[in-house]
Amino acid sequence: MYRLKHAGLAVAFLASDVNRFSINALTGAIEQDETLPVTLAFPHPRDAQAAIERLLTTAETVVVAFSFMSSALLTTQQTLEHLQASFAHVRERMLFVAGGPHASGDAAGTLAMGFDVAFIGEGERSFTEFLRRLAEPRRDFSDVRGLAVLDRQQEKLRVMRTGRTAPIELDARYPSIGVRHRRLGAIEIGRGCPHACGFCQTPFLHGVHMRYRPLENVLWHIEQLVEAGFKDIRFVTPDALAYLSIDGVHPDYAKLEEALRAMREAAGAAKIKFGEFPSEMRPEYVTPELAQLIDHYSDAAYVAIGAQSGSERMLEEMHREHDVAAVERAVSYLITHCRKLKKVYVDFIAGLPGESAQDEAMSQQLMERLTRISPKVCIHSHTFMPLPGTPMQFMPPGSVGKTTRATFETLSQRGQEWGDWEEQEEIARSIAAFRRQTGSQKSYNERR
Repeated sequence: MYRLKHAGLAVAFLASDVNRFSINALTGAIEQDETLPVTLAFPHPRDAQAAIERLLTTAETVVVAFSFMSSALLTTQQTLEHLQASFAHVRERMLFVAGGPHASGDAAGTLAMGFDVAFIGEGERSFTEFLRRLAEPRRDFSDVRGLAVLDRQQEKLRVMRTGRTAPIELDARYPSIGVRHRRLGAIEIGRGCPHACGFCQTPFLHGVHMRYRPLENVLWHIEQLVEAGFKDIRFVTPDALAYLSIDGVHPDYAKLEEALRAMREAAGAAKIKFGEFPSEMRPEYVTPELAQLIDHYSDAAYVAIGAQSGSERMLEEMHREHDVAAVERAVSYLITHCRKLKKVYVDFIAGLPGESAQDEAMSQQLMERLTRISPKVCIHSHTFMPLPGTPMQFMPPGSVGKTTRATFETLSQRGQEWGDWEEQEEIARSIAAFRRQTGSQKSYNERR
């Protein structure tokens, strides 16, 4: 089936709903270098084998690129093993690479899964440079930062790292969409997080200093989406209210209003879903004035607030940097002043490390108080998952207690609970077992 002589380089991004924003951004970065001789394909994992077979008929080298979160660890392993077995006869013409939160947090464990290269941190610059070097005869990657590979020259395998890649600027050089390849979707307007919550990978993947996409570039993105026929414009950022603020923490009302007004004008008849998933709002910075601002300019049908626990002690343990009262105020303000909202989702994490029966009861009581504010309030339920690269990565997987389980079920019957806590509880246990089996980050002696 395969010709003996091939030319060119191809990348098969294994694309799904979960990693679409990452792949869109990588595609946008690759498109900025028009001299890079690469063909891109975006098959779903279930269609990957057929897509790779097609690419191998014309390309000398095919890079199979995975971008995944820890929750997809086991399914990623299964897909990787299947594809490597299917293409064993042409393995020398293929590279299996991984990026995203899991690979960044556990590069050694990712390589132990069978990947050839793991990308650490933000991939727009490092992956594009990697492809450029791959297209050259020498294929020297030694000075491409952000890579991890196995050194097989030693008696004992070592993870060789090239150093972490520098954070990128969210500007025209690095759009969050790939226009030529029709990789379109939510616009990333902010990256990083100054609130280093112990369970979250975001600040450890993107840093603690917020970077914002300039308004002018955001408007360009909106124009591209409108031209492509998008009716809803969504945004990606850890805290929508802090967009364009000086310190990346405290909202700047004037700048935010100016930005929202310009976004609405650029969108025309399309709806501006500012504050809607995939972004959320920090509870301590929601005020009546900001809630009214969102109500006036945004067409969001729902917003998300991170509570995580009803226990002040657990909030402090997680470094949440807000108290329980802030959550109750934020929900009340949004319900009162955002008339267009259909739902206010409030995130809670069950099975937190060190959580006592009293802490658990406090969370249940807060859920009850919040849902009594309005039928629009919905608890978004999660189970604690120890994610690699976070301060809590070596904690035991979460287990949902009987009383919390009963609370979730009662609220669900009232239409005020939604989430994958049962599935996450099972996944968390499976991931912990898998990482113990492979040795994870302790698999190899690492040279940093």
